[in-house]
Amino acid sequence: HESPLGLGDAVHFRPASDIFVDDDGLIAARVTAMRDDFDPPSTYFQRAGPRRRVVFSPGEAKAAIVTCGGVCPGLNTVVRELYRCLTRQYGVDAVYGVRNGYSGFKNFDRDAVLLEDRFVYEIQRQGGTVLGSSRGTIPATEIADALVENGITMLFVVGGDGTMKGASKIDDEMARRGTKCAVAVVPKTIDNDIPLIDFSFGFHSAVEAAIPLIAAANVEAASCPNGVGVVKLMGRHSGFIALHATLASGDVDLCLVPESDFELDAVLDHVEAVLRKQGHALVIVAEGAGQTQMGAEPKYD
Repeated sequence: HESPLGLGDAVHFRPASDIFVDDDGLIAARVTAMRDDFDPPSTYFQRAGPRRRVVFSPGEAKAAIVTCGGVCPGLNTVVRELYRCLTRQYGVDAVYGVRNGYSGFKNFDRDAVLLEDRFVYEIQRQGGTVLGSSRGTIPATEIADALVENGITMLFVVGGDGTMKGASKIDDEMARRGTKCAVAVVPKTIDNDIPLIDFSFGFHSAVEAAIPLIAAANVEAASCPNGVGVVKLMGRHSGFIALHATLASGDVDLCLVPESDFELDAVLDHVEAVLRKQGHALVIVAEGAGQTQMGAEPKYD
């Protein structure tokens, strides 16, 4: 089907032809290389963006949105904008919000709400998620049953690593059944650990929330002779929050992140040198820093 973008009465723009992305468009995972060690990149990501042709006609599509896992700043904005984009730009008549994460599919009639303008009005100003959330796994077969029984042709899943793995299983199950259903994911991570994007939603809020904590730790450390303040921030595999909070603070003497190995003796020597110079020190540690030094083995949720 031809894309309905720009054809609906409620849409107040006419998109230029060059906004559409070709299905064969790819982005290389490695975008820089030295001339003497250049190899053609072997990993590519498919380009995101509107397609000139879409799978469903406006009257055929029926969508559901679900939020899973821990809450994150910006979740309600994602729900609101998904709903508005689907209904206003793509002409989707029915968009459901599934309450309480994947568990909401166990009783779709009770836990699914038909979204409308009144429901999403100003939800972006609220914290958490208006749809509710939950942790834990639900068999993909049960979720697929609910999708089929209620005629859902598009499922939008907002969540973290475990949620994404669940979405992949749902997609596989729908494909195995030969059912026409698109499963799309919106990655939820305040750690900003997604390749090829500038920022993930919730990241800036996490950095902003860290700043007063760092300031408080600095005050405490400076109030004691040879005081050392240590602030641990989120970041199991990436140190973006710790790094950006450090840059924003201006008071930090040492920042440790998972991407950079370090020697403990060198860290202690640096802290001692700072203490000798100014009488106190402030250290920021991303939660995943020092795994090599501690002999930690990777674990997955």
